[in-house]
Amino acid sequence: MSVTWAAIAIVGIICLLNLLLTVAVIRRLREHTELINRTGQQFPEQQDLTRQPGAQVDEFRVTTVDDRALTRDDLRDGMLVAFFSPRCPSCEEQKPAFLDYAGAMPGGRENVVAVVLGSPEEVAGLVAQLEQVAQIVLEANVDGAMSSAFDLRGYPAFCLMGQDAVLAATGYRVDMLPEAATR
Repeated sequence: MSVTWAAIAIVGIICLLNLLLTVAVIRRLREHTELINRTGQQFPEQQDLTRQPGAQVDEFRVTTVDDRALTRDDLRDGMLVAFFSPRCPSCEEQKPAFLDYAGAMPGGRENVVAVVLGSPEEVAGLVAQLEQVAQIVLEANVDGAMSSAFDLRGYPAFCLMGQDAVLAATGYRVDMLPEAATR
């Protein structure tokens, strides 16, 4: 009989420890959630993921999937440059808005460049969707020529080009770009 009471006492202690650990984890998760929410409020919606408005893009030379050469000199006023990765949930979220925005660009596909980061196998589906509205440049990582020229620090990122420099830049949300550019 004493063995049964000892077993019940041990199970009770283990349950109590489990309850205490669960409460500690929940408290910690609440702290992290609060910290994340506070951090999100401190930063403006337009994140600095690329060169900012007024900054000139560095020299680069790349080839699109259509086998066309593209350099900094080919970036025209009103041209849209976007950066995507197939491993990025935010890229997937912004893809429909990008397709709409790019589809409404004057000059169509010739005025839109989408830089897709990843291996050819993993980007195939994304490329198939984006090539309807954009010229596609494939880069293995953020050390690629265009990513470096635009000083890419995250994705998705969107840049609207001006005469000689970036006119507007936004990270994470394409709808932060000027509406007038699509008309």
